[in-house]
Amino acid sequence: MWKVTKIDRVAFATPDLERQSDYYERILGLVRVDGSSSARLFSCGAAEPAVALHAGSTPQCTSIAFRVNAEAELTAIASTLKDKGLSVALASDPGPGERQRLTIAGPEGISIALSHEPPPGPARTTPAPAVGLSPLKLGHVAFNVHDVKGAADFFVDALGFRVSDWMGDFFVFLRCGPDHHTVNFVHGERTKMHHVAFEGRDWAHIKDACDFLGSKSIPLIWGPGRHGIGHNIFIYHHNPDGQIIELYIELDQMSDETLGAFDPRPWHEDNPQRPKVWKPGPKTSNIWGIPTPQAFRD
Repeated sequence: MWKVTKIDRVAFATPDLERQSDYYERILGLVRVDGSSSARLFSCGAAEPAVALHAGSTPQCTSIAFRVNAEAELTAIASTLKDKGLSVALASDPGPGERQRLTIAGPEGISIALSHEPPPGPARTTPAPAVGLSPLKLGHVAFNVHDVKGAADFFVDALGFRVSDWMGDFFVFLRCGPDHHTVNFVHGERTKMHHVAFEGRDWAHIKDACDFLGSKSIPLIWGPGRHGIGHNIFIYHHNPDGQIIELYIELDQMSDETLGAFDPRPWHEDNPQRPKVWKPGPKTSNIWGIPTPQAFRD
């Protein structure tokens, strides 16, 4: 049985490739691993590529890619998804680190790609220098959509994601691995990426990130705080294209799916903490009490 194992990378179009490349290298602290005059590829340190940039007239997220287990047959997956009435395309050797890529027309124009887990490679002997925020990994991507339930049903039925939590009936959090959420969808007036999130190391990393962003005159738009849903500590800021970037730590984990509960943490409201529908309210958004700002809602 095939399954999506983790998020792979997210791709963005940008009208100013040099400015955005400078941000991802000098501010976010990713490592440029490939590129040309019209496209760039970045990784989180020694990890696989996490962010792809390409030139475009409008700043937007153009696709989100996931890895599937190594024994999965993309040809068989394509056939299964076609039987579900989905539009798919299979390409060979599409780019660095990929033997095949299956592209799927997702809900509300969201382009989704699947590729195999890469084979183990040689360890990097010289670690990438710590620059900027230097997150550990790409964590999740959030989207504004018109039909939240429809988007959730697509990811569950077609791709095998699991529902972690709902906020009311307008905000859903979905996981494909132990992380509480890998994608989430919130109702919006138009379909767009809401934010992209990267995992930090610990509380000291969050503090250092706040100091670093402040030294570069990049204001936080929200945080530090701790979400109720997912319980991650967070900070958010805008990149030069106006997209929301999150750095987080301590996101809930479900290490054992058979238990149906998240690994216990001292700050959990429930014991055990199981997936549920949360009542909308200030503490659901931020246990520490700072309400959601308008800049985060836009």
